[in-house]
Amino acid sequence: MSDKIFDIAIIGAGPAGLTSAIYCGRANLSTVVIGNVFDSQVAKAGDIQNYPGIASIQGIELIEKFQEHAERYDIAIVPSNVTRIIPGDVFTLYTDTEEYRSRSIIVATGAKHRELNIPGEKAYTYKGVSYCSICDGLLYKGKKVAVVGHGEQAAKATLYLAGLCSEVVMLTDRPDIDSPTYENQILSTGNIRVVTGAKVLSIEGNELVSRIKYAAREGPATTEAVEGVFIEGGMPNSLIVKELGVGIDPKGNVIVHRPDQSTDVPGVFAAGDITGGIHQISKAVGEGASAAMSAMLYVKSAGKRAR
Repeated sequence: MSDKIFDIAIIGAGPAGLTSAIYCGRANLSTVVIGNVFDSQVAKAGDIQNYPGIASIQGIELIEKFQEHAERYDIAIVPSNVTRIIPGDVFTLYTDTEEYRSRSIIVATGAKHRELNIPGEKAYTYKGVSYCSICDGLLYKGKKVAVVGHGEQAAKATLYLAGLCSEVVMLTDRPDIDSPTYENQILSTGNIRVVTGAKVLSIEGNELVSRIKYAAREGPATTEAVEGVFIEGGMPNSLIVKELGVGIDPKGNVIVHRPDQSTDVPGVFAAGDITGGIHQISKAVGEGASAAMSAMLYVKSAGKRAR
């Protein structure tokens, strides 16, 4: 372990983490980013058409631009995984190969998609299978699609798509929608059809998705013609920070105080998909900037800044 103590350690190298790094680097704070840009959800995305100022760009190209920008400053970017964090006068971060110490932490570990692990899912990813209704919904304007999931996230995705698509079939494996906030609105929207107790069996098509097969309430298999399948219900990557004592909501999101993105643990901030809300690059960037500004103020207070 090096004797160096960083001002700020950023866990995660997606849009939130790299935005934080840019702001910290420009403020001349010693900063380390621990994470692999190619593991971010943006890197795995296809054509991105909703990032302001860029009409169309591949996800991998966009995240590489984020990284190139961050590397203009004196920032250490370590393509590794944090395996444990120990609090103290300074935080000690253990990775696969090394240990790092820092006076402040920004958690930007993002979230992972919910995967059904059924035939056709991987084969048709970005060919009709999507994990983000806001990102890809416009591509299916006027078409019939299916939403697979339950709870608030799936309900919001269903309503959003209903404003764009000719018909939305919501397939949930629960006995109901599991969304008290939006249930009445969904059931009263004319182009939404809800199928409860549905087990999705496969996603099928030729070059693109053309149908989804499911069994409802242990009945016979039903094949539904659709041109898109949206799988909702991703999980935040918050396991690494639980032992720090930060607040975690029932969905696994890190609880932050907005707008400064602080947690209940002094010196720990969080930004991006890990904090819940919409999973969008623009939201992650805004939170990453806010978290960086807050971390700057923290490490500069009471002589905390590394020398």
